Amino acid sequence: MDTYEVTTLQKGLLILELLRKKHSLTMREVMLELELNKSTAYRMLFTLEKMNYVIKRNKFYHLNPHVFRDERIDSHKGVQWTTLETPYLLARDIGESVYIGILDQHEVVMKNVIKEPFTQPFFSGIDKRSPVHSSAVGKVILAHLSKEQQREILNYVSLDYITKHSFIDEELFLSHLNVIKGQGYAVDDEETNLGKRCIAAPVYVNNEVIGAIAIHGPIQRIKKYSLRSVAKKVIAASKQLTIEIE
Repeated sequence: MDTYEVTTLQKGLLILELLRKKHSLTMREVMLELELNKSTAYRMLFTLEKMNYVIKRNKFYHLNPHVFRDERIDSHKGVQWTTLETPYLLARDIGESVYIGILDQHEVVMKNVIKEPFTQPFFSGIDKRSPVHSSAVGKVILAHLSKEQQREILNYVSLDYITKHSFIDEELFLSHLNVIKGQGYAVDDEETNLGKRCIAAPVYVNNEVIGAIAIHGPIQRIKKYSLRSVAKKVIAASKQLTIEIE
């Protein structure tokens, strides 16, 4: 070790760098990654949290997005979607991938994708686009727009088959959007990918729908009989996201 190195400072910086790479970790995971004993890890994380460099939610620590910005992270309407902790907690709770998407003109664009082990963004999945009429994210955002906005968007959308389960009739699709708005969530039941189900709920800021959060997984794990119970968790996460964003 160099004579001028300050060991404590070095450990603190290593923790910050680790959290930048991994997004969020428990104290035990920090201990294992950096080979720290429990006392040292606790003191370092406690100090970083007190100095507002690190935020702790439940047992997970992550960087304060108001202090640190990641050049890989895009923002939409001032929101850095990949820094929000709620989607990671939802993914760990249900054990399936989580997606956050926004509406960009007439397509859905993913702003965060979280896959197992649910600790950091799946960057190669971010900014990918999908049809607005087949994805649960697109449908739930559309459902919570005004009738005029819906019609304007659908004027530019061709309701083509993505899979054999996709909606292709506009009037039927508009009726489907009314059902979605009433229940507060949308389901993509193999409409985009055969063998996959997705459940999405809208995310509001200042009474404006700015995106949606969704759970996505195989139909063998996300069963039809569990849709309502999973939807309740997704809706709860969407409400928590609004609180976290504001």
